[in-house]
Amino acid sequence: MDFRQFRYFVTTAEELHVARAAERLGIAQPALSQQIKALETQLGTRLFLRTKRRIELTEAGQAFFDEARNVLDHAERATRRARDIGRGEAGRIDIGIVGSAMFDQPFPHLLSAFRKQHPKVHLAMHELPILRQIDALPQRELDVAVVRAPLPHRLPEGVEHFPLSRQRILAAIPDSHRLASAASISLAELADDDFVSFLDPEGIGLGHDLIDVCRRSGFTPRVTQHVTEIGTMISLIAAGFGVSLLTDILTPIQFPGMCYIPLNEEHYSWLVVVHRRFERSATVQSLLDGLRSIARD
Repeated sequence: MDFRQFRYFVTTAEELHVARAAERLGIAQPALSQQIKALETQLGTRLFLRTKRRIELTEAGQAFFDEARNVLDHAERATRRARDIGRGEAGRIDIGIVGSAMFDQPFPHLLSAFRKQHPKVHLAMHELPILRQIDALPQRELDVAVVRAPLPHRLPEGVEHFPLSRQRILAAIPDSHRLASAASISLAELADDDFVSFLDPEGIGLGHDLIDVCRRSGFTPRVTQHVTEIGTMISLIAAGFGVSLLTDILTPIQFPGMCYIPLNEEHYSWLVVVHRRFERSATVQSLLDGLRSIARD
């Protein structure tokens, strides 16, 4: 039994007229009659009651008709879905992000455009720690991760990355700070301050950048608070718990009690895209192509 027999039967059952069904199917009436008889033989029961002028469904025929029509509907949906996914036009993409990624304007603009161009693709966003995102890629729990460099020296096998964008690092300080009115400062001027830092593993992310650039400026920062969320960091700075280093894409977040001050030195932080090296999903590959198109220094 194949889908062709299902289609022949369903069409005949809808028309209840062999000649009209044959015309609709584009085959000869005797060939259709033979297919229906062969189907009845396979099932071991009659599907139609035949008279000289018309045919009717038997009780078994009505039951088979209901199920066969559902089978054809499911097969048609499965065919459309497979074709859409194969062309990268449907499916689901699980995207891991760090919070600051959504403030890099080309990135959310790309996501918005992608959703409009691919209305059958569901983008699921997951804000997670950097290492959890990277580990989720080979397990296919995530498809793409947008995280802060630096990354671990060794990535899981089959995982690679490319730079998305670079942002300049600046100081975030309470507006009651002695340097709050300065047009710019040297990082060394914050050597005696308490720092608020992101809770990143050693050598990874913006938490590492904070320690690294401070050491390059001649001091080791005294970190007294660790946070995981941008909002928490900014509110702690505003409350006078300390100072920190953030990237310039976050300046649209204006919070009472804190301010951003440019640094005289040029220090940068990178957003990078981490993904599977051999991506088998055309839908995910389409998004990766879009991300590469907006990558910039």
